[in-house]
Amino acid sequence: MFVNRLLSVITSFFISAVCGLSIGASPATASPQELVVTEEDFKEERVYSPYAGRAYADQVFFGDMHFHTELSFDAGLIGTTLDAHDGYRMARGEKVISNTGQPVQLIRPLDFLVITDHAELMGLAPAIRESNPLLLSDPWGKWVYEKFNSGQEGRMAAFGSIIEKGTSGVNPFSSDELTRSIWGQFVRIAEGYNEPGRFTAMTGFEWSTTPDGDNLHRVVVFGDGAEKTSQTLPFSVFDSDDPQDLWKYLETYEDKTGGNAIAIPHNGNLSNGLMFSDKTRSGDPIDRAYAAARIRWEPIIEVSQVKGDGETHPLLSTEDEFADYETWDVGNLDGSAAKEEWMLQYEYGRSALKLGLKLGQELGVNPYKFGLSAATDTHTALATTREENFFGKYQHTEPSPDRHNRAVIPADDPALRILTSQEVASGLTAVWARENTREA
Repeated sequence: MFVNRLLSVITSFFISAVCGLSIGASPATASPQELVVTEEDFKEERVYSPYAGRAYADQVFFGDMHFHTELSFDAGLIGTTLDAHDGYRMARGEKVISNTGQPVQLIRPLDFLVITDHAELMGLAPAIRESNPLLLSDPWGKWVYEKFNSGQEGRMAAFGSIIEKGTSGVNPFSSDELTRSIWGQFVRIAEGYNEPGRFTAMTGFEWSTTPDGDNLHRVVVFGDGAEKTSQTLPFSVFDSDDPQDLWKYLETYEDKTGGNAIAIPHNGNLSNGLMFSDKTRSGDPIDRAYAAARIRWEPIIEVSQVKGDGETHPLLSTEDEFADYETWDVGNLDGSAAKEEWMLQYEYGRSALKLGLKLGQELGVNPYKFGLSAATDTHTALATTREENFFGKYQHTEPSPDRHNRAVIPADDPALRILTSQEVASGLTAVWARENTREA
């Protein structure tokens, strides 16, 4: 053993110095100059302390990875006035005033927060409110601004156009200058709240494709600061409604910046059989290349949030008495189509894991070998997840005597409607890491 050899040398020279003895050199008593230390000596060395050189993740950090502020059109245009500053401040443990004027604070601060406003029409609400010159210089932007300021009838017309444009894939803007300005401001704000070792402020966006009302949304999370994230713009449904194109965007981002990014699918329970299918977006069978790309860019999924449980369903887990927890299973995201029983197996995390095993055997790559996360999907800029401190999904569902039994999904068919009383006070993601930093 290296340690024993070294101790032998040190001991022999100590005896020589004290006793004046002349000791002949031998392999066990070689001089320090003659001692040869190799990598094998260190490999053989056994360390008593279990903490010496430990490099694996040994701390747990809690945070929210799906979070909206006034920058999202479906938040800012219906009452949310809190911005990224408010979101990061509350997550860090500060008391803030809610969108309805109520003080709110978390029981304990979060360790990290990812703000993920919708990529589509990002920043439209504050741009209208502030008479942003970039908005007014665009033909459609000017039209929306004038409609919003012309009375109730005009606002309804403008809102109808916004919903239609935001879900159809047709970009109403003639340039990306407003988005570029809003995004640049946002990533710089995050830098101001990022405090390595104490609080991690991260950035991202939501890609919001909803074909025929079926939810295929992904949250994109960047592991980088403004130096890298400022080199890109959010990828929206205006760019493509196919997740394979989103993955190409992520690959391009990493190649260009040397950064890191992932996409997180959520609410498969509102996809009507599309989210974890055995087919691609275009309807072709999944092949090896698709499977490899999907698990590369989507290594985790979101299984719990305000819009119901996404882990399993009682018809899929018949012996699990907890499988009927917070179930939203009557239709798709916009309430335009009813749920059919065959769709369930392609909508939930547990059944997707089973399908992934089957596909992995057939293709050699498992596209659904993912981890699990949870988030709030708040649209109030308030990450509240406890029942006694829950501020709802939208401004109009913040605490009040009449907060419940309003429509969250206002379907034409009453059987497909979802009410605010069905919103879930959920959830947070736990991350194992060595330290509370973006890099870790």
